[in-house]
Amino acid sequence: MQKIRFILSTLAVMLLVITFASFTRAQNRTWIASDGDDAFPCSRTAPCKTFAGAISKTDEGGEIDVLDPNSCGTVTITKAITIDGGTGAGWASVLDNLGTSAITVNVATSGLDHPDTAAVILRHITFNGVSQAPGSHGTNGISYVRAERLYVEGCIFENFTNSGINMNLTDSGSVWVKDCRFDKTTTGIKATTTSGFAVANIDHSRFSGMANGVNALTNAFVTVRDSYFGGMTSTNNGAVTAQTTSTVNVETCMFANNAVAVNVAGGTVRLSNNDFFNNTTAIAGGTAESANNNRFAGNATDGATSNVITVK
Repeated sequence: MQKIRFILSTLAVMLLVITFASFTRAQNRTWIASDGDDAFPCSRTAPCKTFAGAISKTDEGGEIDVLDPNSCGTVTITKAITIDGGTGAGWASVLDNLGTSAITVNVATSGLDHPDTAAVILRHITFNGVSQAPGSHGTNGISYVRAERLYVEGCIFENFTNSGINMNLTDSGSVWVKDCRFDKTTTGIKATTTSGFAVANIDHSRFSGMANGVNALTNAFVTVRDSYFGGMTSTNNGAVTAQTTSTVNVETCMFANNAVAVNVAGGTVRLSNNDFFNNTTAIAGGTAESANNNRFAGNATDGATSNVITVK
């Protein structure tokens, strides 16, 4: 009998150890849900509640997935990771009224976090800074400080007081933005860096009803393709702006009903196969380089282009 009790006690201890390990061990894939709890292990059957609760339990290079429509909370990302808000049953939202950024990407620690090779992927997330509501508001949807690459796909940015994506790097980095919407936000995307180069690639996205669309600042190299810019109100910047030391390539885009469509503000702007319709000023500030295949109609002022892009 004593031997049986010993065996049962040993098995109970082993089960307790295994259970505790399952709650604390980092995993390649974790899950969050509206009825989850951040004290849970973030497994499929015991999901967490927020991104912040799941990220510490997710391996570097792993993935956080969302099971149902959910306000997932703000988070700072310090390692390579994928966050997928999902479609259908899922769809994640981050409502930020804290006067901060909804998601901060800052892989700044050398060693295990690999800041020079880390890739962060954010998909299918709605970012809402509630700037039209009383009280505090979110400043940026995504604040991108450090990581080799950031991919933003199928996301919506609305109601932020600063930027949808604020790419303000401390070293070279790249962002890929695809199939995103930027609405009622002061600036859609800002790109700058204090060291190296800030490279932004924007594809098939919509910028509407804001002050500014894409603002390329210090050492920024931006390419915008197959995107729509409508209702930008700022005359200081515009739908697309190239500041000093920056270059912006714009291809197959529509600019309609903007105060300023393209602003050559000391940098270089290259245009190919774009439409400029019903803007107050289509091209402001300087002369844009052109492939002689852009179309202008209904603008109060078309602005200046120079046909220096070689067509072969």
